[in-house]
Amino acid sequence: MIIDREKVKNAFAQYAGQYDLSDVKVKLKADHTYRVAAMCDAISDSLGLDQEDRDIAWLCGMLHDIGRFEQLRRYHTFQDGKSCNHAALSADILFIDGKIRDYIVDSSEDRMIEKAIRLHNVYQLPQMTDREYLFATILRDADKIDILRVNCETPITEIYDLPMEAFRDSAISPEVMEDVRAHRNVLRTHSKTGIDFILGHISFVFGLVYKESFRQVKAQGYLAQLLAFRSDNPQTVKDLEEVRRIVEDYMEERLRG
Repeated sequence: MIIDREKVKNAFAQYAGQYDLSDVKVKLKADHTYRVAAMCDAISDSLGLDQEDRDIAWLCGMLHDIGRFEQLRRYHTFQDGKSCNHAALSADILFIDGKIRDYIVDSSEDRMIEKAIRLHNVYQLPQMTDREYLFATILRDADKIDILRVNCETPITEIYDLPMEAFRDSAISPEVMEDVRAHRNVLRTHSKTGIDFILGHISFVFGLVYKESFRQVKAQGYLAQLLAFRSDNPQTVKDLEEVRRIVEDYMEERLRG
C-alpha cells in the first residue's frame, strides 16, 4: 500500500476547513489530529516498523477523530455520553459514506484501518489478529498520550462544559478510586463528578501498551501536571496523594520493564 502523506494532509485540511476553525473546539481537534499522527510515527519508529506500516499507523492517527467535527456541529459537545460515539461516527463517515477514498485509493487495508478507528475509544479491545492489534494499540496509545496534553493546555471548563467549582469542590467517587488502585482505566460509567473526569484521563496511563508511550508521557510532563491538580475538598486532597503514588510507581515499573 502506498500512502501519499501530502495528499492525506491536504484532504484532511479541506475536510476540517468546512467547519469553523476559529472555534476553539474545532481548532483543538484539528491540532489534536496532527499530534496524534506524529505520535503514531514515534511509536512506530520505536517498534522498527517498515515504511509502509509506519504510514498506515500515521494514517490511522490522521483519520481517527474525523467524526469529532460533525459531532460538534450536530450536538455542540464532545461528550459522547451526551451525543454519539465519536469513534463510530468517524468510521461511518470514512467507510460507510465513502470518505476514505478522499485519502487513499487502495482499499486493501480498509478493514484493518476501519477497525483501528472504530475501536480507538473502547474500554477494552475485542479479540483480533496480531496485525490488527498492532495498529489498534499504536493509535490508542498515541491518542491517550495527546489527550493528556489537551487536558493541560485547554481549560477543563471548556473540555467538560462544567464550572471550575465542579472540579475543585468535588469528591472522587469510590468506584473511580477502586479502578485506580487496580491499575485499570476508569470505566466511564464510574465517573460522576468533575474530579472523576480528570482521574479518568489520568488513568489512561494504565491502558498504554508500548514502552515508548511511557517514555513520551514522562518526557512531556502533562501527566505530572494533571496529578498536581489542586482540590479544595480535604478528602479529595488526601485521595489525590494516593493516586499520585500509585501512578508514579506504575510509571516507573513500566519504564524499567
